[in-house]
Amino acid sequence: MRVSVVRSGGFAGVERRAEADTAEDPALEALVSRSDLDSLPPRRERRGGGDRFVYEIDLDGRTVTVGESQLTEPLRELVGHLFRS
Repeated sequence: MRVSVVRSGGFAGVERRAEADTAEDPALEALVSRSDLDSLPPRRERRGGGDRFVYEIDLDGRTVTVGESQLTEPLRELVGHLFRS
């Protein structure tokens, strides 16, 4: 499964991207299995608002956009893992 994240916003407005495949990363597969996209609250932050980041998370073609404060702990771990890889 392809997993990608695009982070935008923040103070400098710099966009950052990361992607990986669960077939090559067992830890990523475990993180994806814990990430329930259906449980996300509605996004309240707007792109470019303050110093907050906005994340576009794509799990094998299913894409959600979520504000920084609405990231669940499993999604926060998933994003961190991708950006460290």
